[in-house]
Amino acid sequence: MADGRDSSRQGERPSNKLAAKRAASERIATARAAEAKAVRRRNVLGAGAAVLVVLLLIGGIVFYGLTHKKKVVAGAGNPVVPASSTVTDGLKKAAAITTGVSTLSGVSGPPSRLTGDALTGAGGKPQVLYVGAEYCPYCAITRWPLTVALTRFGSFSDLKTTKSSATDSVGPNTPTLSYHGSSYKSDYVDFVGVEAQDGLQQPLETPTAAQNTLWQTLGGAGFPFIDFGGKWLQKGTISLPDVLSGMTPEDVATQIGNATTPAGSTVQQGADVYTAVICGLDGGKPANVCTSAGVIAATAALSAIK
Repeated sequence: MADGRDSSRQGERPSNKLAAKRAASERIATARAAEAKAVRRRNVLGAGAAVLVVLLLIGGIVFYGLTHKKKVVAGAGNPVVPASSTVTDGLKKAAAITTGVSTLSGVSGPPSRLTGDALTGAGGKPQVLYVGAEYCPYCAITRWPLTVALTRFGSFSDLKTTKSSATDSVGPNTPTLSYHGSSYKSDYVDFVGVEAQDGLQQPLETPTAAQNTLWQTLGGAGFPFIDFGGKWLQKGTISLPDVLSGMTPEDVATQIGNATTPAGSTVQQGADVYTAVICGLDGGKPANVCTSAGVIAATAALSAIK
């Protein structure tokens, strides 16, 4: 009987071993499955993190590109800064005097007559429409006499100063004013100054449809363009820019009140011509401006232009 019991126990041992082996295999399989799941989870998290990093990098590049573009392009080229007190005071001083020169000797590009409809602004006042560009050297020289003339009829606010393009073959770095962001008030005349392009020839201000039509049809879309009340046209420069070579806006503003200097004489003669044109538009007002010696002389000289 003892042998029988021993035989029975011996028969159970393989079965216990098999169960133990099976349990061990299951534990191993479970552990491997858990490890594989953990690996997959780490891979997913890793891939997600990588995608997030890439998206952040792309977003950063796009953001930098946009902000960098704004800093370089808008109002760019030579610096455009608020006009100093030296400049604004110089303009007022120049506006208070006239040259008395009876010829257009200092005006290389005098205005021409127009025969179309009158150009008027707010309240029916005659309007002076200017279209130019900050990079343009011919605009640079023309703004000075135009601004002096207009200062005889009203006042500017928030004028800027800058220089024309440094790379232009004609008159590089000509010191000048900019009408971008400025305003003008007058009891006699309306003024609209459109700086269509900045110092890098990028779009800056957009003319209205009506302004664009005048600029295109009368001015051939060239710079500078000035329509004086629909009666006189400045197409191109009034003087050559080399007279201002090597100067700063402050230098020019200091000299334009002295007609004995080359810059002063050139700007004053141009200002007298523009003043005479405006006096012809607004009925000769104010009288103290329109009857001054320089304006009377310019009016006589303009009478020869048919």
